[in-house]
Amino acid sequence: MTAPSTPGRVVAIGSVNIDRILRCPVLPSPGETVLAAGSTQGFGGKGANQAVAAAAMGAPTRLVARVGADAEGRAALADLRAAGVATDAVRTDPDAPTGLAVVLVDPSGENSIVVVPGANARLTGAEVARALAELALTSADTVLTSGEVPEECIRATASALPAGPRWIHNAAPAGVLPDWSGPGLRRPLLVANAVEAAQLTGRSADSTGTTNDSPDGTATTATALAALGDGAVVTLGAAGALVATGGALHHLPAPEVAVVDSTGAGDVFCGALAARLAQGASLREAAATAVAAGAFAVTALGARGALPRPADLTGPTDLTHPAARPS
Repeated sequence: MTAPSTPGRVVAIGSVNIDRILRCPVLPSPGETVLAAGSTQGFGGKGANQAVAAAAMGAPTRLVARVGADAEGRAALADLRAAGVATDAVRTDPDAPTGLAVVLVDPSGENSIVVVPGANARLTGAEVARALAELALTSADTVLTSGEVPEECIRATASALPAGPRWIHNAAPAGVLPDWSGPGLRRPLLVANAVEAAQLTGRSADSTGTTNDSPDGTATTATALAALGDGAVVTLGAAGALVATGGALHHLPAPEVAVVDSTGAGDVFCGALAARLAQGASLREAAATAVAAGAFAVTALGARGALPRPADLTGPTDLTHPAARPS
C-alpha cells in the first residue's frame, strides 16, 4: 500500500493509570505472601500506553481519556505531553482519583496485574462521540480503543465513527463484546492475545503459535474472532501473531529477545499497529512491525521501559536494544 501524502493521525480512547511495579521471586498463589525484591513506579493505562507507543513510532497522536484532579493525574498528563501525545481531549475529574495498576513481575518476565479504574470508569460515551466529531477524521486516520473504559465508550465509537477511518479495538481485558451488528454501526479490527481470543469466542487457546486449522487451535480461534469484527489479530507472545482477515490467515513470527517484563507489550503492539496503518501500511505490514515492536517492549522493566522508535525496528528480526540507542 502506498503511504498517503499526508500521514494520518492516531486517536486512542482509553485509560490512564499510575503503575506500581513489584519485582517478585514468584507470582503469589491464592493465600500466599511473597516478599518483593523491589518496587518502582511509572505511568500506564492501556489508552495512555498505546498512545505513547503510537507517538514514538512517529504518528501524530491524541488521547481521549479521564484522569483525577490529583498529583498523579497532573504527572500523567505531563508525561503524555512530553511523549508527544495531544491531551486536549483528556478531562480532569474532580470526583475520582487517577487510575492505579499494581503489577507483580517474576524473574521470567511474567506478570499479574490488579487495576483500580478510578477516573477511567467515568469516561462517557458522550465525551467520546464529541471528541470524534470535533476531530473531523479522514480515511487516513486510525482510532484505537480498548477494554479498560466503560462499554458505552466502545458503543459510542461504533455509532459516531464515520466510514473512512480505520478502527482497532484491543479486546482486553476480555469480556462480552458490544453488539455492533446494527445499521450504521462500525465494526472494528479486533486485537487480543490467545487467551483473550479464546474467552471471546468460547474456544480453548493454543498459545504456541501453531497455524494448523485444528478444532481447538489458535488458527480456528483467530478465524472465529475475525468473524466478530472486521478481521482480527491474535498475539501469541514469543510466537508472534496471527492475522485473520478476508478469509486469509497469516502467521507472523517474532524475533527472539531476552524477556525482562512483558507488562505493556500488548499495548506497544497496538500502538505500533495503529501508527503504521495511519502511515499507509497494509494490515500485514503493520502487524509485522507491531510484532517486532512488542518484542522490543519486553526487554526492559515497566509498561514503557522500552518504547521502540522506527530506527529501533530495522527489520522484523533485527532489533536495537534500548541500551544501544544513540543519545
